[in-house]
Amino acid sequence: TKGIEQESIKKQFQKSNKIAILFIGTNKYIEFFPCFYESIKKYFLTKTPKDFFVFTDMIDYHFLKNKKDVIIAKVEHQKWPFSTLMRFKMISKVSNKLKKYSHIIYIDADMYANSPVSEEEFFSHDKSLFGVKHDSYVNKPGEYEFDIKSTAAVSSDDNLSDYCVGAFWGGQTKEILNMIKELEKRIDIDLKNGIIAKWHDESQMNKYFIENKDKVRILDPRYSYPELKPIPKPFKKIFVHILHAPTKTATTNRNEPNNPYEKK
Repeated sequence: TKGIEQESIKKQFQKSNKIAILFIGTNKYIEFFPCFYESIKKYFLTKTPKDFFVFTDMIDYHFLKNKKDVIIAKVEHQKWPFSTLMRFKMISKVSNKLKKYSHIIYIDADMYANSPVSEEEFFSHDKSLFGVKHDSYVNKPGEYEFDIKSTAAVSSDDNLSDYCVGAFWGGQTKEILNMIKELEKRIDIDLKNGIIAKWHDESQMNKYFIENKDKVRILDPRYSYPELKPIPKPFKKIFVHILHAPTKTATTNRNEPNNPYEKK
């Protein structure tokens, strides 16, 4: 048994010491955390120690109490789309605490792990970042931001073959913190100019991935698959998006009335 374990470790290209899992759940979204937490502990990288960073305004929620692997970061609940757009700024505020981890992984609150993922499978590559191919854009172009007024704008000359979902991403800590810092800055610039990218943080992340294509591993859509959408056999959903999560809508009105940078 020991020999088998040592051989499996050799198959890992990357060494994972301890991972930070990021969960953002304000208001009623905190109710997703029990399923999120328990399913990840059961199925996802079970040999690797993990801490769960919980960004929430519901700091007294019962399930958060008495867990040594849960770190609470108090944040305010914000209206859509700022609840998702400002996630990089939220995460940036705890960047010093995140530096001790080998990897950082963000997973949407309304998702749960559904199938085992081993360290050998997940870390057998030499890329420092990863994203998940959006299930709706496997064989067709993704909904990138093309408006040049936004810092998230891409060009038709770019390699647009892999549109990634904003629900599941991560990588080596140094690279992720660099990405978060840069995207926080770009979103601030957009907001000061009255701009919000079409798909908010997802648009910004896809722009960054295009710019850093050689660093990004693209995981298949099984890592972020809708609950009711059938998956072709023999594939099995690895992470599932829960049915009753609120429906997302793209930003079409550039001058949002609740823009936090708007002068009162």
